[in-house]
Amino acid sequence: MSSNSVDTMSPTEVVIVGLGPTGATLANILGGYGINVLVLEREESIYPLPRAVHFDDEAMRVFQSVGLAGQIDPKVRVNCGTRFVDKNQDLLLDWPRPQDIGPLGWYPSYRFHQPDLEADLNDGLARQDSVTVLRGCTVTDIVQDNDGAIISWKQNGKPSQVRADFVVGADGARSVVRHSFDCDWEDLGFKERWLVVDVQLTADRSDLGDFTIQTCDRARPTTYVRCPREWRRWEISLHDHERDEDVVGDDFIWPHMRPSITPDEGRIVRRAVYNFESKLSDKWRDRRCFIAGDAAHLMPPFLGQGMCAGVRDVANLGWKLAAVLRWNAPDALLDTYERERRPHTRVYIETAVNVGRMMNNAETAETLTHAINPDGSAQMKSISRGLAHAMGPADGHLAGARMPQPVLADGRRLSDAMAGRFAVIAGRDALADHADHLPDDASAIILDADAHEALADLLEIQGVSALAIRPDFYCYGGVQGGDAAAIAPFFSDLRAQISSTA
Repeated sequence: MSSNSVDTMSPTEVVIVGLGPTGATLANILGGYGINVLVLEREESIYPLPRAVHFDDEAMRVFQSVGLAGQIDPKVRVNCGTRFVDKNQDLLLDWPRPQDIGPLGWYPSYRFHQPDLEADLNDGLARQDSVTVLRGCTVTDIVQDNDGAIISWKQNGKPSQVRADFVVGADGARSVVRHSFDCDWEDLGFKERWLVVDVQLTADRSDLGDFTIQTCDRARPTTYVRCPREWRRWEISLHDHERDEDVVGDDFIWPHMRPSITPDEGRIVRRAVYNFESKLSDKWRDRRCFIAGDAAHLMPPFLGQGMCAGVRDVANLGWKLAAVLRWNAPDALLDTYERERRPHTRVYIETAVNVGRMMNNAETAETLTHAINPDGSAQMKSISRGLAHAMGPADGHLAGARMPQPVLADGRRLSDAMAGRFAVIAGRDALADHADHLPDDASAIILDADAHEALADLLEIQGVSALAIRPDFYCYGGVQGGDAAAIAPFFSDLRAQISSTA
């Protein structure tokens, strides 16, 4: 073979570009369906230092769905919440996070060490027979046609290519996949430079506490984050005249860390200047190519939702790709990915921007309270938002609502029983009377609410006689009250949208 020859691999079903948390989560999801996946990653190994530091109960439920929550859970910390302080470190406002298991089956907020998470996600992939990971790969070209795409890359200087049914770019803000199709960023108007400093404590500083500490100082807002084990993070806002090469030096960093710490108490292991931005790609799909995570959106870190949004992206896209490739669902189902995820992500970005502006401008308890709630009540609540424009039945009842995770009569949690499928829940008689309209076992688990008290309670709380929950744990829809005549078309419409069985 000549040095210019191209190694052509056997066709695959999905190519994922990028093996960060978003790409690795998607590969685990698709591997669970037995879908043939090739992952192309630029880096030779897992990045050894932290970047993202927070995920929520939705993300943990997705990790549960791919069988990794039990491996991840011992390595994370349940997040206590945030304390807003003034420039003298006096308390302005306390925002505790719930310390009980929530309706999704997990704590609402976690702090984690990203190298640990990526190692666990990679362990999951090592157990997936249908997933192949290639590292040290630089993607050079993506050419689409109506039936798929050809992806070209170089690994150790050697060119290779493969044909795939679909391509997903989880390759960050400078995404090669996004640049391969005609799209642009929508700028939502926030851009600030911040210095991020990660520290390993070398002395006891238990006095720093377990809360995130947000210093509200118009001259220099800063954030302190309590991470797992000995890891701590400081984020320091920068002024326009301050040069990157100056602010990463010890002479700048140590005096600006609030709460304060000395070189005798910690070792700086990472110092990086970031542009915190708020952007949405104006297109998330081009025929056979999709983007997810930072390739599709950028948000400032003030809510800790950047990685969470990427996990929600691939939880949404993953089951839809599986439905098309395994259940013979119509291709139009894939169009609902952008329709659902883009406006949902926009809400999180806009909220993060508002929180950032609040932190930059509020210096007293009164102004901070007013910024949070103009009526004067000092309460901060986490976002718990369903999907707008969600796929669902014609009447749209409950479509896109985020669903809880009850425990079934046999002790299984609902997400475990679903195993990547829809959950169709109704009473015994309704299921028996309309069995011919139900989805098949490959695409849905059929659950008799009469046999599971928690499911009967769920139907009663939602005011429905039948309910369908999607594999990403949002609601497909429900049949209101005692409208027995609506049950058969409800089941039939669901089946038509997710499979070829009519």
